[in-house]
Amino acid sequence: MQREIEVKVLNIIPKDMEEKLTSLGAEKVSRELQTNYTFEPTSGEFEKGYLRIRESLIDGKKAPIELTFKEVKNEKDVRINNEFTVHIDSVSMMTSILEKMGVKLKYKGEKERFSYRYKGQRFDIDTWDKNTYPHPYMEIEFTNQSKIDEILADLGIEKGMVTTKSISDLINEL
Repeated sequence: MQREIEVKVLNIIPKDMEEKLTSLGAEKVSRELQTNYTFEPTSGEFEKGYLRIRESLIDGKKAPIELTFKEVKNEKDVRINNEFTVHIDSVSMMTSILEKMGVKLKYKGEKERFSYRYKGQRFDIDTWDKNTYPHPYMEIEFTNQSKIDEILADLGIEKGMVTTKSISDLINEL
């Protein structure tokens, strides 16, 4: 299991944010092209999370296909995800298995992600295809909640731009 402490920064201009990170000395980690499949059951609901299949090209190289259950907990000012991930061989076969279990595809989306590392924290600048989510945002994954105020101040990010909402929450608000 992997544990993430994260927030999203809304209303960003990706190029401006990349320039700001670079000017502070951030290291560019990668460029990813992702296809994400998000699932939900047809009856009932996941109590605290969701399932996702992700196909990725990372810097032009195909990464293993991942099936992840994200167990979500929102705390003051941050979202904490416990991620349970396995590699799978086939999106279509896993989708069929999930459908037979009553778990249906909620949406499929394409995303471009530019990732940076600054002060030991990870910054992912995400731009989805317009049909999935039309507004770019940045996810910041923290190693420690105590870094939040320092990092936001370094980047000149106002608290009103920060949310703990998931991409599903943001899509539902459209």
